[in-house]
Amino acid sequence: MIGCLERFEEYRIMDQIIFVCTGNTCRSPMAEGLFRALDGEARTGLTAQSAGLFAHDGLPASENAVKAAAELGADLSQHHARQLTPEMAKEAKYLVCMTAAHYDRLVEALPWAEDKVFTLSPVDVADPFGGDLATYRACAAQLKDAVGALIGNLEKGRA
Repeated sequence: MIGCLERFEEYRIMDQIIFVCTGNTCRSPMAEGLFRALDGEARTGLTAQSAGLFAHDGLPASENAVKAAAELGADLSQHHARQLTPEMAKEAKYLVCMTAAHYDRLVEALPWAEDKVFTLSPVDVADPFGGDLATYRACAAQLKDAVGALIGNLEKGRA
């Protein structure tokens, strides 16, 4: 009976996609929220999460990230930043980075995870941290397009 439970747990934890940025207060929470808002969880069978490479656990999403994401249907009001841990990386099916630098840093820190680390887009998603609402809106729009494309690609992989 334990063997069945272990297989279920392996299946469950492998169904996670974690969006990764620096502080987990702007880009990665917006990507996570947009993945949900675009019905990505139902369409792909993956549970969306987010984390930061240098996050301060417990910080809320930035005010402008909450506003910009809300305008696109994503709710970040309950988001709290968290640091990406090796355990989280191990449990994820995909680790989706916002920039090539995040990708490089993550693969350097966790070389065993390289096969599951990707960038969201061929073009880096610039950090809007400290920017005005227009900057966050532009970032959110870029994320919405990239996350939508990601969902489409993941759906094709399920067929």
